[in-house]
Amino acid sequence: MRNSIIIAATVSLLGGCAQSLDKPLDTPLSENFGKAVASMDAQIIPAEVSDLPPADTGARGAAAVARYEKDQVKQPVIASTSTVGGSSGYKGQ
Repeated sequence: MRNSIIIAATVSLLGGCAQSLDKPLDTPLSENFGKAVASMDAQIIPAEVSDLPPADTGARGAAAVARYEKDQVKQPVIASTSTVGGSSGYKGQ
């Protein structure tokens, strides 16, 4: 009895893998299949090339390094998503 249940379940699961043979297996899925990568130029963002020097001269970066070496960095604000021991309306026992 157990074997027949296992065989019936296996047959029904494998039935979902069956393919409709309306089309031969070697036909493409659609006319547009594969055209998304036909032109790589349409998918690449061109880089902007300039002979001008960068807008920042490096003074800002040098000042940041100096602050770091003197341990004068700004501490980030600690944010939390909940408060421990706050009033949540729940009165535990």
